[in-house]
Amino acid sequence: MLQNEDSGKAVMFFDSAFYTIVKPGIGDLIDRYKFKSDVNYRRHNMELTINHLDSILLLLSTDRLKEKYAKQYVTSMFNKGDILFELREYQEAYKYYYQGKIIARTIMDRCTTSGYSYRLGMVSYKQGKYQKSTMHFRQCFEDLLYCSDDFQNFAMSQEVLSNLSLSYFKQGIADSAVIYNNRALAFIKENESKYPDKKVYIESARGVLYGNRADLFFRSGDLKNAKRSLLKSIAINSKKGFDNQDAQITLLKLGELYFNSNQLPQAMEVAQKLKFSLDSIKNPVAEIGLSKLNWNYFDKLRQEDSAYIYLQEYLKLKDSQDAVNKKLVMADFEKEFQLIEEQNSYIRLSKDNDLKKIMLFVVVLFSLMTLVILFLLWKKRKASRRSISALTRLNKQITFQNVQLEQTLADLMQSSKDKDRILKVVAHDLRNPVGAIANISTILLDEIQFSEEHAKLVELIKESSWQSIEMINDLLTANTANSSFAMKLEWMDMSELIFKCVDQLRFKAEEKGQLIKLVIGSDVRIKGDREKLGRVMSNLIINAIKFSPLNAEIRVGMKQEGETIELFIEDNGIGIPASFNENVFDMFGDSKRPGTAGEQPFGIGLPFSKQIVEAHGGKIWFESEINKGTTFYIRLPKGEETFQ
Repeated sequence: MLQNEDSGKAVMFFDSAFYTIVKPGIGDLIDRYKFKSDVNYRRHNMELTINHLDSILLLLSTDRLKEKYAKQYVTSMFNKGDILFELREYQEAYKYYYQGKIIARTIMDRCTTSGYSYRLGMVSYKQGKYQKSTMHFRQCFEDLLYCSDDFQNFAMSQEVLSNLSLSYFKQGIADSAVIYNNRALAFIKENESKYPDKKVYIESARGVLYGNRADLFFRSGDLKNAKRSLLKSIAINSKKGFDNQDAQITLLKLGELYFNSNQLPQAMEVAQKLKFSLDSIKNPVAEIGLSKLNWNYFDKLRQEDSAYIYLQEYLKLKDSQDAVNKKLVMADFEKEFQLIEEQNSYIRLSKDNDLKKIMLFVVVLFSLMTLVILFLLWKKRKASRRSISALTRLNKQITFQNVQLEQTLADLMQSSKDKDRILKVVAHDLRNPVGAIANISTILLDEIQFSEEHAKLVELIKESSWQSIEMINDLLTANTANSSFAMKLEWMDMSELIFKCVDQLRFKAEEKGQLIKLVIGSDVRIKGDREKLGRVMSNLIINAIKFSPLNAEIRVGMKQEGETIELFIEDNGIGIPASFNENVFDMFGDSKRPGTAGEQPFGIGLPFSKQIVEAHGGKIWFESEINKGTTFYIRLPKGEETFQ
């Protein structure tokens, strides 16, 4: 049993652990209230115990939660009944027992029902109805076989076996009492190794059984074994933290044994020990027995004055205890349960009557609605006849319009095919002159000694021409050129590619007085198609130049984002209207606009860029604000770690 100081520490430790739960659920709250109710019960603070049990019942007030946490709900009902029983509010206690039983039977859980049978057994035993207590304890033990194999079930099972032994003993059926006492001890021995942290409880239970066994020996006249069992019981439960009240009862039995065997000094010695124990731990039953033992002792010594004093004390304590027990003995819980059942039956009948009234109202209402619906259907039928001819004419019109729409769709598809064919023809015709420019620039670089500046310009013409040829080739193969199967993948330095693209297009920016600013951290290698990614960067930089005003600044940069790299091309140009957002990356969309210096748009750069980026497993998107600028972003998977 926890002392006040120990229980206070236990509550503090439990609360500190509870508050670490971020979002405690219903089960967590139930465990908290259950723990606090147990602690306050050990402190004999019945008011707080009931408050915590009421918190559990209030928490589980809905039918859905009662069903989900049925076992916790029923256990709380039984526990509250136990507290009310101890407070001698028997009628209220029986109500909670009965309601708990109803819920347990509703969920068809025999394990939970065992708590009900156990409590009926205890009530019957305290009322002296030992035959009924035997019946209820046997039912409880059978129900416990359906419980999980845990400590709670172990504790209940051994206690029920012990109580069965006592019930048979009270009926004078000694052989059955011995059998169940032995079964209880064997049950403890068989299962105690499963619960090494419960040694105090297990030893206390064994000590109780030893004390009960002494009664069996005493009745059979075996005083030697009776004394031995009593001493074993006292040695266990007189220790701190064990069942000290049972030790007091066992001391009383030992004193009576000494007295009945005419060992008066030993009887008085035991009486002194018992009195010392009762000074610190109250036990009404033991106090009554001690007064009786002292009265008999002094009466036998013919010390009438002392004997009279203890007789008066005994009668006073006995009358007080009898008055307390009178209400319990007179209470007929079976009759109470019958009254509760009748009340519940009356409530169910009332509910059934209310339900029947509702059903009758629904039937009448449904009949009226049926009549109204039939009337409306009759009117609708008359109106539908007039509408059939109109619907027929409308159907013919719709059919004619569908034919026209199908023809229009066919014309649009043919127009799209013609447009693709014309585009490919134009691209095919452009390939020869652009190829000639590329070849001529190559010859010029090989055969003529240009100045450094002029050689650089011719080199730009050559590279731009070959890029144009690649673009024309992609255009001729429609959407297939930029699939992942057409990529020429190789390890490449992405910062070097960006430098090269910017360097090629710097002269174009200078024509409009623009400055291209590079924002690049460390170098990054990725696996990709150098030429196609270069074309993507060139397309985006050209767009930034095209749609930025004179003397503007364009920022081109790259940064690492975990296992990816992110490229950006930021301008301060005219921006992209929100109405263009949906088709900026469409090959033949209507989002084309001239540049700030009248540059003509072609509308194929961004669609190709999107296909190329996605073929690399990447993503391209933009953010824009009218007259403030646009930023295009590209995210690509990174190949290797950054190097300096």
